[in-house]
Amino acid sequence: MVTKQDTAKRTRRGPLTRKQILDAALRLFSERGFSRTTVRDIARAAGITDAAIYYHFESKQELLQALVEERGFLTSLQNLERVEAAMPLDEMVVWMTAGAVNLMDENRDFLRLITMEGLGGDEAALAQYSQLLDMWENALITVLRRYEDKGTLKKHSSEDLARHIIYTILMAFQDSLLGRHGFSRPTAAQRQDALREFLAPSLTRLLAQDSI
Repeated sequence: MVTKQDTAKRTRRGPLTRKQILDAALRLFSERGFSRTTVRDIARAAGITDAAIYYHFESKQELLQALVEERGFLTSLQNLERVEAAMPLDEMVVWMTAGAVNLMDENRDFLRLITMEGLGGDEAALAQYSQLLDMWENALITVLRRYEDKGTLKKHSSEDLARHIIYTILMAFQDSLLGRHGFSRPTAAQRQDALREFLAPSLTRLLAQDSI
């Protein structure tokens, strides 16, 4: 018979166990790669049983999806999509870039994982990479179209501009992963500042081509 006390214990353990699983999964995925890490490996690293993992996640693919959600990517992109054209366009792009740089830098290990695994042909990692990029692109296009409607951005320029902005940020971030252009700084804050300073001139030139 399951008592109220048993239920309360399970409720309290749930979030903690889920976090243990996600932390162990990210560590092992980063060290060994997604395809070379088994559910049993994750269970052992988390100090739990295989069954406990399957209680929270149906598959490794679902676990990878949960890491995307847990790391704040989905929430940040949903928040971006809701941004109105209230501030000047250049200020909006600066704000969005700062948020993107901070979030990406705080999740360097995870982004390195899905990038490298995706390049290696892993379908699950490639699917997550594509999903994140598609969501980011769609959210930014939605916001930029509000500037088109406001008359501060050329008509029908949102899609190309969004892609160019995102690819510019991505390239700089990938360079930071490799420590190029002085991005390998002692602290995360210094590294993020260096990234934003590096991106500012390129983004300014991009905006100048399509602003009215």
